[in-house]
Amino acid sequence: MLKIIDLGKTEYQEALNFQHKLFNEKIKGENNNNYFLITEHYPIYTLGKTTRDEHIKNIKDIPIVNVERGGSVTFHGENQIVVYPIIKLNEKISVKKYVYLLEEIIINTLKEFNIESFRVSKHRGVFTNKGKIGFIGVKIHKKHTLHGFSLNVDVNKKYFEDIVPCGITDYPVCNISDFDKNLDSETVKYKLIKNIFIIGRKLI
Repeated sequence: MLKIIDLGKTEYQEALNFQHKLFNEKIKGENNNNYFLITEHYPIYTLGKTTRDEHIKNIKDIPIVNVERGGSVTFHGENQIVVYPIIKLNEKISVKKYVYLLEEIIINTLKEFNIESFRVSKHRGVFTNKGKIGFIGVKIHKKHTLHGFSLNVDVNKKYFEDIVPCGITDYPVCNISDFDKNLDSETVKYKLIKNIFIIGRKLI
């Protein structure tokens, strides 16, 4: 069964602990449900496995945490929707296909607001003509998933200036508000959940 849990605004460690709880239950065979956790974090930088020293410029007064996901450094904060799938992938879904379908959730959601977005072959995530708008960093163990993706609605972009987001230098960061200032996180979340249900069923 696919369940969506809206955690509201959370401290990063609180959400990470909940991810691990569900993940461990699933690994042990104690929980057969599949989850998409939705949240918004208080400001934090997270460092993935491929983070290099040069990806961190001048971080001040914001917590930093090392995590086991793929990818480099990124920022989470207010007015950014973060989604953590805690699911067991079906045997036909490769890591590449999994990332592709997570990108598809973001792309289809943006399309509902008439925002054209696309993939870039050498990078993970979702891009627009104004910059990168969707970010992906995952961990998969025995077909079970941790971490996930984020979508910028109206996040304060100054926080991204102190890092090289995802280690990518050839695209700036953008928000949905750069295309439509009247959209808020709740409106976007409603459409996002719809697309999670549609595409999420293909994963499990």
